[in-house]
Amino acid sequence: MRATVAIIDTEQLRRNFRLLRRHVEPAAVLAIVKANAYGHGLVECAELFRQEGAAMLGVAYVQEGIQLRQAGNPLPIVVLTPPQADEAALYCRFELQPLACSLPVMEQMAAQARRFGVRLRVHVAVDTGMHREGIPPSEVRDFLQRLSELEGLEVVGLCTHFATADEADPSFFWEQWRQFRDLVRELEAAGYHIPYIHAANSAAAVRFPEARWTMVRPGILLYGYQPWQGGEKLPVKPVLQWKSRVVAVRRIRSGEGVSYHRLYRARQETTIVTVPVGYADGYRYGLTGRAECLIHGKRFPVVGAICMDEILVDVGQEPVQLGDEVVLLGEQGESALWAEELACWLRTIPYEVLAGISSRVPRLYLQAQVDATEQLSSTLARV
Repeated sequence: MRATVAIIDTEQLRRNFRLLRRHVEPAAVLAIVKANAYGHGLVECAELFRQEGAAMLGVAYVQEGIQLRQAGNPLPIVVLTPPQADEAALYCRFELQPLACSLPVMEQMAAQARRFGVRLRVHVAVDTGMHREGIPPSEVRDFLQRLSELEGLEVVGLCTHFATADEADPSFFWEQWRQFRDLVRELEAAGYHIPYIHAANSAAAVRFPEARWTMVRPGILLYGYQPWQGGEKLPVKPVLQWKSRVVAVRRIRSGEGVSYHRLYRARQETTIVTVPVGYADGYRYGLTGRAECLIHGKRFPVVGAICMDEILVDVGQEPVQLGDEVVLLGEQGESALWAEELACWLRTIPYEVLAGISSRVPRLYLQAQVDATEQLSSTLARV
């Protein structure tokens, strides 16, 4: 196994889920596991959420849903991007639940459902202002009527997505919320009884109880991050640590440069160490000249151009040796580096940092009933 690994604390993941579930009760939880569960491992996280009582799972693409089915996960799976007509057979074969936001596509879905002899459950997506997908609120009743005429379909969900639930100014959030609330009331008055009404992402689920309806859709919160401004927060903690080892140590003289294009030159005699991680692993080139890592519980600068497979670190006069642990994301001693800080260096968001950790970085899962420090030390000693 590689020296560079992503370590997922499954007990902390469970604690995060339980904190959220208690906070939003009696609403059900649709746990978001798209993008490889935000870099944490699609199959493993989905199974943990199943064990913890998630009502459904949310993915972005059909292929993610198929992967979960092939791994044996029986939970209802909602695919949260608009389906394509040529995917209809896959939705039916693997019992995946599509968003309904196009009548021609739903007609194809219904035809395939009849061919397979199944009843395909769908969630009607409503566009309340994000303008990414969905039916305008004024057209939803007619759309539902048309869907009711298609044999093979069953509407089990009504949903929308908030564009600004994580912002300090909630004014646009409330505008979207009012549109959706009014629509829900209108449909109920017209005799529609849709079991799953869901709109709240992580920020809305925590900050705005009014937005929970019958189900919430937490994503990044489950993995320990709450990147929103103002309002209530839960005591969740990050689940993933990204670690490696020193594989080379060398002294260089004052004025000598390192890595491609010699972007960094030593101002004095110093020690440079090599760490086997690079932009092909998701440690992005944009971190060049900005990033730090942890060695011996201290921060040291990542210097020179980030390479595809390696980075270089200036540790000064620190007595670093081959095999010493390097923390790219996580804790070491009293120090810590989390995704918000890497995101700041990259001028991006924590979501991108986590989801960008590539599949060639092995994921290791720390299990319950085992001392985490001991298990982690023994695991890394083998890599």
